Amino acid sequence: MESLLSYLPIIAVIACPVGMALMMWYMGRSNGQGMCGMNMTSPTQPAADKDAQITELQEQLQTMKKQVRALEASALLGEKQSEHVRSL
Repeated sequence: MESLLSYLPIIAVIACPVGMALMMWYMGRSNGQGMCGMNMTSPTQPAADKDAQITELQEQLQTMKKQVRALEASALLGEKQSEHVRSL
């Protein structure tokens, strides 16, 4: 029994990388499927849906650009006002 206990640390050190290798091998076999066989890859979308999504994203980008310009303008205005106050 004591001889078996002396091998326990070695077994523990070997078990970790072996378990990791087995896990990677198993996950590699699933061909992009996650747990329970669910497909984790994105489904293909029709071109019309992609075009609509691109249009929506471009509109969001334009809205964000306008917001950035407004924030930059207000920051510039705030700097001018603080410079004016400092000069008094």
